[in-house]
Amino acid sequence: MISKFSLFVEIGRVVVINYGEYINKTAVIIDVLDQNRALVAGPHNGVERHIINFKWINLTPLKVKIQRGARINTLIAAIKAADLENKVAALSAVKKINARVAKSNQTDFERFKANLIRRKLNKKVSGEVKKLVNIANRAAHKKAVAQKAAGHVKKTL
Repeated sequence: MISKFSLFVEIGRVVVINYGEYINKTAVIIDVLDQNRALVAGPHNGVERHIINFKWINLTPLKVKIQRGARINTLIAAIKAADLENKVAALSAVKKINARVAKSNQTDFERFKANLIRRKLNKKVSGEVKKLVNIANRAAHKKAVAQKAAGHVKKTL
């Protein structure tokens, strides 16, 4: 049987914490305690070694080669060997988090400028769409006129 899942909770799996004290930070699973909890640590970004519920984390495709219950110095060495910081920065989930944080930190004037840029872009796009619709309508009208002149239009009652 082929599994539809590709990411599994396993020792060394890099996770993004989505709830609690360390929200939006990455950590590594050090040990799986039971069906609901794991021991995680993220010494590269300030996440202390602690137990966390699986509902509070998102799995990433990244994995670090460590043993079960690895100590912090071993974990730091494995993270450096795997060049984890650059790989984590390239993840789409982390990019979305960073974009959300940057947007929430905008000032009123920055939001106003972004709104002006968005409206200007929408105006250009809608103008191009109108042009394409007009061209299509003209072509359809010419085709209908040509068919009527040729006598191919059926009259409906």
